[in-house]
Amino acid sequence: MKKAIVLLVVAFAIPTSVALAKANPTRGKSNPRVMYVLKGTLSSYQAATADAAGSISITVKHANFHKVILAGQTITFSTSMSTRVGFPNGATAIKDGDTGVLKFKAPLHRKSDTSLATTLTTNAKALHVIDQATQ
Repeated sequence: MKKAIVLLVVAFAIPTSVALAKANPTRGKSNPRVMYVLKGTLSSYQAATADAAGSISITVKHANFHKVILAGQTITFSTSMSTRVGFPNGATAIKDGDTGVLKFKAPLHRKSDTSLATTLTTNAKALHVIDQATQ
């Protein structure tokens, strides 16, 4: 009798724990977070400090998602101390008008009541900035 009760408890516990493990509302496939790669003209770069977040603006010429909507817009993103900044062509600082790439993660879809630029800037910070200008 004791074995039967133990088997019943185990039989009911396994499916319940598997069902609970799969129910993760923050990682739904309906609106995944994707890596956006924007290419364009960089401006207004302020490096982040230990006390305050920085910022950078990009006038978008090309985007891997939402190309038609983002092309021609100037979007400002916040930066942090962990934002990587790269200078592959030998430049030493980001200047206004430099050509560059900005990478960040954000939701692929937006709510219908907000603009795409608003959704991207409120849900993302710049992860990697690449200044493609030469010295």
